[in-house]
Amino acid sequence: RPMTRGVFVKRFLHELDRIEERILAILLPFMCILIFVATFCRFTKLLSIPWSEELARYCMIWMVFLGISAGAKKGQHFNVSVIISAIPPLGRKVVAVIRTLLLIAFNVFVAWYGIVIMDNQIMMEQVTPTLKWPMWTMYLAIVIGSVLMAVRYTWHSYLELTGKLPEEEGGEVE
Repeated sequence: RPMTRGVFVKRFLHELDRIEERILAILLPFMCILIFVATFCRFTKLLSIPWSEELARYCMIWMVFLGISAGAKKGQHFNVSVIISAIPPLGRKVVAVIRTLLLIAFNVFVAWYGIVIMDNQIMMEQVTPTLKWPMWTMYLAIVIGSVLMAVRYTWHSYLELTGKLPEEEGGEVE
């Protein structure tokens, strides 16, 4: 039996959820432990971990850009519930379409600009100061986060506009 487009998208987004959640669940405690150990070692003068601050910063960058996708999957960005609730249902749909188009345009611009920066970093062969990792890998977070946010918000808006959005995921931020 062939898979319908909606089922395919749901499965794809479900797998994406699992991957994002696992990466975020690893990065946050890793960053916290790393900062704790580095601070403890520096405070007690046991040793210095010169790369700890840089690695923690890069963990935070990746968490932020993966986190914007996690927030977008429930429509938790760019919504003022007081204003939305004062608009009639048809107006809400118009606002949702405009909001989605603006978000897609913004994220496409950010992703495109991130690719331009990555291309420059690759051409210059720039590396991070302490870890000596390719610098473009840090800018990749911008591209991935922007693309994922556009995909997530588009799907959320589709569900919202078609009335298929579960009530608990109404997209309103308290």
